[in-house]
Amino acid sequence: MKKFHFTLDKLLDFKGQVLEREKNSLASLNAQKAEALEMKAALELEMKEAQDDFNYRAQKGISAMEMFIFKEHHNTLRLQIEDIKASIVSLDAAVERQLGVVTEASKEVKSLEKLEEKQLEDYKFKAAKADEQFIEEYVNGASVRAAMADSAV
Repeated sequence: MKKFHFTLDKLLDFKGQVLEREKNSLASLNAQKAEALEMKAALELEMKEAQDDFNYRAQKGISAMEMFIFKEHHNTLRLQIEDIKASIVSLDAAVERQLGVVTEASKEVKSLEKLEEKQLEDYKFKAAKADEQFIEEYVNGASVRAAMADSAV
């Protein structure tokens, strides 16, 4: 019997490549999100340190110009934090969408793999039947030859 070959092998390979590509995209989105979270934490730390510095200076006396500069710096940091928070929300949504895409691609690959397993089981069953039939024919052929040899004598 010929060697087993899955009829949808090329499709399985293609879907596997699609799945890998989608997983890489998901990993990239997760890395972007992690980077945004780190940036947000760094900005929040900078804001806290600036506030602490301002409080320290204010206790000792601060000029109007220094107060204005602090306030502008504080507003700039606050706006940057708000922007990064919006970016994180957007990345969260993108990660969720991509997770759905990866899940669907994974389901497609798994269904093709199950189909391949079923075809392999059918192949093995048919191969076993063919072997059984061959052995039966061989045994029957041997008995016929033995009977013919007995008749010839």
